[in-house]
Amino acid sequence: MNPQIPNDFHPLKSDSSNKISREKACRCFIFLLILLLSFSPCQAQQDQGAISSESAASSAHDRKLLEKIPPEELDKLEDRLSEALTLYYDGQYGQALPIFNSIASQVGTMDLLWWVGTSAMKTGNLKLAVDRFQKMLAVDPNLARVRLELAATYFELGRYQDARKELETVKASKPPQEVLNNIEKLLAAIDERTKKVFVNVRFSQGIQWDTNISSGPDKKELNVTGGTLTLDTDAGKLRDWASITNLSGSVLYDIGEKQGFMWNTTADFYNSAYFSHGKFNYMLLDATTGPWWVGREDILKIPFGISDQVYGSEGLSYIFHIDPNYEHYFSPYFSLKAQHTFSKETFYDSEKNGLLDNTTRRYELSPSIFLDNRRHIISFAIGYEDLSAGARRYTYSAKYYTMSYFTRFPTKTDLFLKYQYADKDYKDAPLLYPDARADRRHTYTAVLSQEIRKNFFASFALNHIVNSSNAELYDFDKTTYTLSVGFYF
Repeated sequence: MNPQIPNDFHPLKSDSSNKISREKACRCFIFLLILLLSFSPCQAQQDQGAISSESAASSAHDRKLLEKIPPEELDKLEDRLSEALTLYYDGQYGQALPIFNSIASQVGTMDLLWWVGTSAMKTGNLKLAVDRFQKMLAVDPNLARVRLELAATYFELGRYQDARKELETVKASKPPQEVLNNIEKLLAAIDERTKKVFVNVRFSQGIQWDTNISSGPDKKELNVTGGTLTLDTDAGKLRDWASITNLSGSVLYDIGEKQGFMWNTTADFYNSAYFSHGKFNYMLLDATTGPWWVGREDILKIPFGISDQVYGSEGLSYIFHIDPNYEHYFSPYFSLKAQHTFSKETFYDSEKNGLLDNTTRRYELSPSIFLDNRRHIISFAIGYEDLSAGARRYTYSAKYYTMSYFTRFPTKTDLFLKYQYADKDYKDAPLLYPDARADRRHTYTAVLSQEIRKNFFASFALNHIVNSSNAELYDFDKTTYTLSVGFYF
């Protein structure tokens, strides 16, 4: 029995319709071919081939979408796609993203979703990247490469449990060893990020040559009100070797989720012991604790603590202090930090505490520039310090300006350079002088540190101070050279 022929059947119409279908199929094939051929051999190594060719599910999904697009629209899309791909492979992801997005809104093939997702990820639009990767996995859950990119995006967003889930899914599929190694690295990074307690300890022992251990003037005889002052030997400029010991440790406790509240506690010990002039030995003990709040672009710290100072062989003073500071990262390349310090120092010597006990307030604003993935850090600071002591001759206000530079070389060698200028004006004249004291101080610092294997280091530090004062007794220069070795963990 012959099949029934429809009433509206017409041979020419049928041929025309078939011709259009063939033409449309051909254009769909060409569009798909462009998607596939857009991956050159080197690009294929980078992107591991077109997503649409990874599975039958992806290919079927793309063919259905393309069949719905009129032939004339495919021509326009092909031109725009070529433009976007040129930008993409030139690394201009920010310019390629809106073009990919526009094309994907008309024909959301798997490759286009991939390009939108990866471009969004590289430009910091992480939520858009997550959305596109999730859409791809909804079509084909077996796209391991997409799942890995989704895990990496979750990691950047701080969604560590979601990232771990995606990684474990790929790991269960028994990927190649190279992929498995990368998965283990990211899992280790997640473990590090999700730790609740972080402990750090750093110790160094060094030897120092000090050209002026007493910070005394060059001259032995000074002009003062009413005549000449002759300094004792210990009050003048003395040179000596010293043993320098540093020990510091910190415990940071993550109270909740990352980018939230934390609590940090630190302890520091510093000791300088001179070989020949023990009366100038100095020791500092400090314990500090306080909350942190860490956001994606902000860090707020409110540490408070107590310090104890020993000079020579006797207790010098103890200091209560609070040092709140706030830093905002405007971009990966620039931050601005504001800091305030309030301290109350009390001297143990009853004869001194009435004169020298003081309250200090310090305000500082510090912008920083980060270059080459933080391999180069340039910082500036402008600050104001006000110290109010029991006697006006020890009370002063000061303005200071600082510039520093840090870099790390490929040899794991660190270089730190710093310059500071301070302008210090006292409220009254010191003993034996008629005018209020005014000091102008230049401080130069250079530190070169070399990592040795793992957890060990050696460093050399140079510090030079030039203090110019209108009172000759306080006019001095001082240079220290310190060679240290130590460890950290």
